[in-house]
Amino acid sequence: MQTSKRYALIKAFSIRDYLGIILTALLVAVLLFPKGKLERYLPGSVDINIDLALAYYRALLRTNPSVDIYDALVKSYIRIGRTKDAVEVVSEIERRSPNEPEILFLKYQLLKVEYFSVKDEEQKKRIKNEMEKLLGLYIKLKTDTSSLEKAFREAESMGISEIAYRTSTVLAERTGNLFWVEKAFYYSIAFKNYAMASRFADVLVEKKGKAFVKDAINLALLSGNLQKAFDYARTYYQELPPAERHSLIKRLIEVGLTTENYLSFREYMKKSFPLTPEERLYLEKEVMKRALWAKDYETLKRLILENLHLSKSLEYRVFLLELALGTGDPYFARDVAKRLHFGDN
Repeated sequence: MQTSKRYALIKAFSIRDYLGIILTALLVAVLLFPKGKLERYLPGSVDINIDLALAYYRALLRTNPSVDIYDALVKSYIRIGRTKDAVEVVSEIERRSPNEPEILFLKYQLLKVEYFSVKDEEQKKRIKNEMEKLLGLYIKLKTDTSSLEKAFREAESMGISEIAYRTSTVLAERTGNLFWVEKAFYYSIAFKNYAMASRFADVLVEKKGKAFVKDAINLALLSGNLQKAFDYARTYYQELPPAERHSLIKRLIEVGLTTENYLSFREYMKKSFPLTPEERLYLEKEVMKRALWAKDYETLKRLILENLHLSKSLEYRVFLLELALGTGDPYFARDVAKRLHFGDN
């Protein structure tokens, strides 16, 4: 009898003690964290007692049924695998506030859990399409910066590129933050909006300089804006490492040189860049090829004679002889062969 009373007293004390600890912890949490901060912190914390967090949310919901608390509660249930409870919470808030845009994001989170739980590819595709629709509706209704950032992170992590593109461009233009500008730059290229990408490229080149000029040049070349590519290249050529300079010159020649502009292009490159011997050799070889393709044999002859001694390599000598033969003038080809073998004298 005495033992039973003692056990009952200990049990009663333990329950009271446990409730006291919970209430004390909740009070401390409310005091330490500003309103709205704790419910955003708890779902992502690995150290917090999840039962305590759930008790905290449920207690708050009695007096303050806000969307943030519902969101935190749903995330907590998802974290511990209680998806059914998470669904019930979403249904509860939908009954209370049927026009609340955040319901869309809560439903998105539930679909995300389902997406990773199924293995059938067709089913995954269907779920992902639904997720994309929900995110699309969400950003139409929630256009504040914080909501767009949240939608972007989800869209990028799930490979929903169209929404990542839309949100990043808005965020870039609205905030001017280089993180968003760079994201918007690459997504604009992916969606072939080269005019928008070019605007972002100007900002990035201005702020990042040589660290970004290569991508800016690639965009200019991709979009056919050769003048802008050359402007970028001239400005930053001296700041680039030698290997990158050489690569840049080759790229400009490959993209800009044609069978119509080879002479003017040649002069432009020589005046615009302090070409190394290797870069000059590459330029002259490509120019002579264009003259051959254009069947401008008199110009080609002149270029061959001007460039006889750019290189002493066997490969280059064979290259010049082939070009000389390509003019259709055997006497000129014989003269070039003699000069290559004996020198101009």
